Amino acid sequence: MLSLLLGLTQAAWAQEPAEPPMADESDVEPATAVEPLAEPVAEPAAEVPVAASEGSVARAQFTSAIEEREPVDELSRVENDLQTVYFFSELRDMDGQTVVHRWSYDGNVMADVDFAVGGPRWRVHSSKNLLPEWTGTWVVDVINANGTVVTSRSFEYVAAPPAPAAADGAASEAGMADEAADDAAAPAEASPESGGTE
Repeated sequence: MLSLLLGLTQAAWAQEPAEPPMADESDVEPATAVEPLAEPVAEPAAEVPVAASEGSVARAQFTSAIEEREPVDELSRVENDLQTVYFFSELRDMDGQTVVHRWSYDGNVMADVDFAVGGPRWRVHSSKNLLPEWTGTWVVDVINANGTVVTSRSFEYVAAPPAPAAADGAASEAGMADEAADDAAAPAEASPESGGTE
């Protein structure tokens, strides 16, 4: 930078005006070489980035919902009929940092969710909408401003068991309703088990 600055300075001094002024032959002096500045100009000191505090994660968990900024449950195995999963973390000593929840599936980053931490104890959560075919291991890394993974959690996303066929369930319920109607229409019979008399 300094040599570039000096080079430009020298070049500016060495240039002649576009149209030299008219002068008598006696007024013209021979050209002299331009000398560099006697003292080099010091470059400003480069700013050294201050390392952010590593901080810590007091709590981290997957959940099916967040209520009043708290997780409602803790999940480690999720069936693929639940298609939105939340990740909650309580951060400590990361005030002023931008922290990331990095969601990964099969080693591929699927989402980065950034949070500006505004205090010494800060609760944040992110969520991911999952497609039913994305079964396997999901990982969320909590990454601080230095790029360090402070904590990591994972859950298994598995195929839900097949639901009972709706047509079979509806038919059997309808059949039971028909039998109840037949029983109500039939005359009551006494039986020995009911304590009736013959």
